[in-house]
Amino acid sequence: MKHLRITFAAAGLTALLSSTAFAAQVERVRGTIDKAEGSTLTIKTDDGKSETVDVAGAKFAWVVPSSLDAIKDGVFIGTATKGENPMTALEVVLFPEAMRGTGEGHYGWDSITDQTAGAGSKVKSSMTNGTVKAETSNAPKVKSAMTNGTVKADKAASGGERTLTVSYGKDGAKEIVVPSSAPIVAFEAADKAILKPGAKVFAVVAKDGAKDGAKAEGKLVAVGKDGLTPPM
Repeated sequence: MKHLRITFAAAGLTALLSSTAFAAQVERVRGTIDKAEGSTLTIKTDDGKSETVDVAGAKFAWVVPSSLDAIKDGVFIGTATKGENPMTALEVVLFPEAMRGTGEGHYGWDSITDQTAGAGSKVKSSMTNGTVKAETSNAPKVKSAMTNGTVKADKAASGGERTLTVSYGKDGAKEIVVPSSAPIVAFEAADKAILKPGAKVFAVVAKDGAKDGAKAEGKLVAVGKDGLTPPM
Protein backbone atom coordinates (compact mmCIF):
# COMPACT_ATOMS: atom_id res chain seq x y z
CA MET A 1 0.00 0.00 0.00
CA LYS A 2 2.81 2.40 0.82
CA HIS A 3 4.39 1.67 -2.58
CA LEU A 4 1.09 2.47 -4.30
CA ARG A 5 0.76 5.76 -2.43
CA ILE A 6 4.28 6.80 -3.48
CA THR A 7 3.61 5.78 -7.10
CA PHE A 8 0.38 7.78 -7.20
CA ALA A 9 2.12 10.76 -5.60
CA ALA A 10 4.88 10.68 -8.21
CA ALA A 11 2.37 10.36 -11.05
CA GLY A 12 0.38 13.30 -9.70
CA LEU A 13 3.57 15.34 -9.40
CA THR A 14 4.45 14.63 -13.02
CA ALA A 15 1.03 15.75 -14.25
CA LEU A 16 1.18 18.88 -12.14
CA LEU A 17 4.65 19.98 -13.19
CA SER A 18 4.80 18.87 -16.79
CA SER A 19 3.27 22.04 -18.21
CA THR A 20 3.74 25.04 -15.94
CA ALA A 21 5.41 24.43 -12.61
CA PHE A 22 8.96 24.57 -13.97
CA ALA A 23 8.24 27.46 -16.32
CA ALA A 24 8.15 31.21 -15.83
CA GLN A 25 4.53 31.43 -14.59
CA VAL A 26 5.60 30.30 -11.14
CA GLU A 27 8.35 31.24 -8.73
CA ARG A 28 11.00 29.22 -6.94
CA VAL A 29 11.57 29.69 -3.20
CA ARG A 30 14.79 28.48 -1.59
CA GLY A 31 15.60 28.51 2.09
CA THR A 32 15.04 26.80 5.44
CA ILE A 33 11.78 25.58 6.92
CA ASP A 34 10.87 27.86 9.82
CA LYS A 35 7.65 26.12 10.80
CA ALA A 36 4.90 23.90 9.42
CA GLU A 37 1.44 24.18 10.92
CA GLY A 38 -1.56 22.55 9.29
CA SER A 39 -1.51 23.48 5.61
CA THR A 40 0.78 26.46 6.17
CA LEU A 41 4.52 26.30 5.60
CA THR A 42 6.76 29.20 6.60
CA ILE A 43 10.13 29.40 4.88
CA LYS A 44 13.02 31.63 5.86
CA THR A 45 14.42 32.39 2.44
CA ASP A 46 18.10 32.51 1.56
CA ASP A 47 17.88 36.29 1.25
CA GLY A 48 16.56 36.64 4.81
CA LYS A 49 12.86 37.14 4.04
CA SER A 50 9.91 35.10 5.27
CA GLU A 51 7.66 33.31 2.76
CA THR A 52 4.29 31.80 3.72
CA VAL A 53 3.15 28.94 1.51
CA ASP A 54 -0.19 27.10 1.43
CA VAL A 55 0.75 23.45 0.90
CA ALA A 56 -2.76 21.98 1.00
CA GLY A 57 -2.52 21.02 -2.68
CA ALA A 58 1.24 20.61 -2.92
CA LYS A 59 3.23 17.53 -3.89
CA PHE A 60 6.27 16.60 -1.83
CA ALA A 61 9.64 15.07 -2.62
CA TRP A 62 12.85 14.22 -0.81
CA VAL A 63 16.07 15.45 -2.39
CA VAL A 64 18.73 12.79 -1.87
CA PRO A 65 22.40 12.49 -2.90
CA SER A 66 23.22 10.78 -6.18
CA SER A 67 26.29 10.56 -8.43
CA LEU A 68 27.58 10.93 -11.96
CA ASP A 69 27.65 7.16 -12.27
CA ALA A 70 23.85 7.11 -11.83
CA ILE A 71 23.37 9.23 -14.99
CA LYS A 72 23.00 6.52 -17.60
CA ASP A 73 21.67 6.45 -21.13
CA GLY A 74 17.87 6.75 -21.03
CA VAL A 75 17.60 8.37 -17.58
CA PHE A 76 15.33 11.43 -17.32
CA ILE A 77 17.09 14.38 -15.69
CA GLY A 78 16.80 18.09 -15.03
CA THR A 79 19.85 20.32 -15.05
CA ALA A 80 20.36 24.03 -14.48
CA THR A 81 23.18 25.34 -16.64
CA LYS A 82 25.31 28.42 -17.20
CA GLY A 83 26.89 29.72 -20.39
CA GLU A 84 26.63 28.60 -23.99
CA ASN A 85 28.86 26.54 -26.27
CA PRO A 86 29.35 24.64 -24.13
CA MET A 87 26.55 24.79 -21.59
CA THR A 88 27.91 23.83 -18.16
CA ALA A 89 25.80 22.11 -15.52
CA LEU A 90 25.38 23.87 -12.18
CA GLU A 91 23.55 20.83 -10.81
CA VAL A 92 21.78 17.69 -12.02
CA VAL A 93 18.56 16.15 -10.68
CA LEU A 94 17.67 12.55 -11.54
CA PHE A 95 13.92 11.88 -11.71
CA PRO A 96 12.37 8.52 -10.81
CA GLU A 97 10.75 6.73 -13.73
CA ALA A 98 7.26 7.64 -12.48
CA MET A 99 8.20 11.33 -12.89
CA ARG A 100 9.54 11.04 -16.45
CA GLY A 101 8.42 14.03 -18.51
CA THR A 102 8.35 16.47 -15.59
CA GLY A 103 8.99 19.99 -16.91
CA GLU A 104 10.41 18.60 -20.16
CA GLY A 105 12.10 21.17 -22.38
CA HIS A 106 14.69 23.95 -22.32
CA TYR A 107 13.79 27.33 -20.80
CA GLY A 108 14.97 30.19 -18.64
CA TRP A 109 15.55 29.62 -14.95
CA ASP A 110 16.51 32.09 -12.23
CA SER A 111 19.81 32.85 -10.53
CA ILE A 112 21.20 30.02 -8.42
CA THR A 113 24.39 29.48 -6.48
CA ASP A 114 27.25 28.25 -8.64
CA GLN A 115 28.71 25.44 -6.54
CA THR A 116 31.10 24.53 -9.34
CA ALA A 117 33.02 27.76 -8.71
CA GLY A 118 35.16 28.38 -5.66
CA ALA A 119 33.43 31.62 -4.66
CA GLY A 120 29.94 30.11 -4.87
CA SER A 121 28.39 33.29 -6.29
CA LYS A 122 24.96 33.33 -7.94
CA VAL A 123 24.71 33.12 -11.71
CA LYS A 124 21.84 33.37 -14.19
CA SER A 125 20.84 29.94 -15.42
CA SER A 126 18.72 27.97 -17.86
CA MET A 127 16.92 24.68 -17.17
CA THR A 128 16.93 21.62 -19.41
CA ASN A 129 14.75 18.63 -18.53
CA GLY A 130 15.00 15.63 -20.79
CA THR A 131 16.39 12.18 -21.47
CA VAL A 132 20.09 11.41 -21.50
CA LYS A 133 21.10 10.14 -24.94
CA ALA A 134 24.34 8.83 -26.41
CA GLU A 135 26.62 10.27 -23.77
CA THR A 136 30.09 11.25 -24.84
CA SER A 137 33.36 11.45 -22.99
CA ASN A 138 35.69 14.46 -22.89
CA ALA A 139 38.71 12.19 -23.03
CA PRO A 140 40.80 12.47 -26.22
CA LYS A 141 39.43 10.28 -29.01
CA VAL A 142 41.71 7.83 -30.73
CA LYS A 143 41.20 5.33 -33.51
CA SER A 144 41.52 2.26 -31.37
CA ALA A 145 39.17 -0.64 -30.75
CA MET A 146 40.76 -1.04 -27.31
CA THR A 147 40.01 2.55 -26.32
CA ASN A 148 36.43 2.35 -27.56
CA GLY A 149 35.88 -0.81 -25.59
CA THR A 150 37.43 0.43 -22.38
CA VAL A 151 36.03 3.94 -21.96
CA LYS A 152 32.38 3.29 -21.13
CA ALA A 153 29.75 5.89 -22.02
CA ASP A 154 28.38 5.99 -18.46
CA LYS A 155 31.71 6.77 -16.79
CA ALA A 156 33.38 10.09 -16.07
CA ALA A 157 36.15 11.23 -18.36
CA SER A 158 39.62 12.19 -17.19
CA GLY A 159 39.24 14.69 -14.36
CA GLY A 160 35.69 13.55 -13.63
CA GLU A 161 34.04 15.73 -16.28
CA ARG A 162 31.34 14.38 -18.59
CA THR A 163 29.39 15.59 -21.58
CA LEU A 164 25.70 14.64 -21.81
CA THR A 165 23.34 14.91 -24.72
CA VAL A 166 19.91 15.69 -23.24
CA SER A 167 16.96 15.20 -25.60
CA TYR A 168 13.50 16.72 -25.11
CA GLY A 169 10.31 17.09 -27.09
CA LYS A 170 10.24 15.93 -30.71
CA ASP A 171 13.55 17.32 -31.95
CA GLY A 172 15.14 19.31 -29.12
CA ALA A 173 18.54 18.39 -27.71
CA LYS A 174 21.36 20.09 -25.82
CA GLU A 175 24.95 19.06 -25.14
CA ILE A 176 25.82 19.81 -21.54
CA VAL A 177 29.18 19.50 -19.80
CA VAL A 178 28.89 18.21 -16.23
CA PRO A 179 31.97 19.08 -14.14
CA SER A 180 32.92 16.78 -11.29
CA SER A 181 32.14 19.60 -8.84
CA ALA A 182 28.47 19.89 -9.89
CA PRO A 183 26.04 18.60 -7.22
CA ILE A 184 24.16 15.48 -8.36
CA VAL A 185 20.89 14.67 -6.56
CA ALA A 186 17.71 12.66 -7.10
CA PHE A 187 14.02 13.17 -6.31
CA GLU A 188 12.13 10.63 -4.21
CA ALA A 189 8.35 10.98 -3.84
CA ALA A 190 7.36 11.74 -0.24
CA ASP A 191 4.52 13.21 1.82
CA LYS A 192 3.84 16.12 4.15
CA ALA A 193 5.67 14.43 7.03
CA ILE A 194 8.99 15.62 5.57
CA LEU A 195 8.21 19.23 6.57
CA LYS A 196 10.45 19.66 9.61
CA PRO A 197 11.80 22.96 10.98
CA GLY A 198 15.45 23.47 10.12
CA ALA A 199 15.37 21.40 6.92
CA LYS A 200 16.56 22.98 3.68
CA VAL A 201 13.81 23.38 1.12
CA PHE A 202 13.15 24.21 -2.53
CA ALA A 203 9.55 25.11 -3.34
CA VAL A 204 7.75 25.85 -6.58
CA VAL A 205 4.90 28.27 -5.83
CA ALA A 206 2.21 30.19 -7.72
CA LYS A 207 1.51 33.78 -6.77
CA ASP A 208 -0.90 34.85 -9.50
CA GLY A 209 -3.41 37.27 -8.04
CA ALA A 210 -1.95 37.07 -4.55
CA LYS A 211 -2.02 40.28 -2.55
CA ASP A 212 0.79 41.49 -0.35
CA GLY A 213 0.98 39.27 2.70
CA ALA A 214 -1.17 36.54 1.18
CA LYS A 215 0.02 32.95 1.05
CA ALA A 216 1.65 31.61 -2.07
CA GLU A 217 0.15 28.40 -3.44
CA GLY A 218 2.61 25.54 -3.14
CA LYS A 219 2.95 23.26 -6.16
CA LEU A 220 6.08 21.29 -5.28
CA VAL A 221 7.94 21.23 -1.99
CA ALA A 222 11.29 19.42 -2.16
CA VAL A 223 13.17 18.93 1.11
CA GLY A 224 16.82 17.98 1.45
CA LYS A 225 17.19 14.68 3.29
CA ASP A 226 19.56 14.47 6.26
CA GLY A 227 20.60 18.11 6.03
CA LEU A 228 21.14 18.21 2.26
CA THR A 229 20.59 21.59 0.60
CA PRO A 230 18.62 21.22 -2.67
CA PRO A 231 20.97 22.64 -5.34
CA MET A 232 18.39 23.46 -8.01
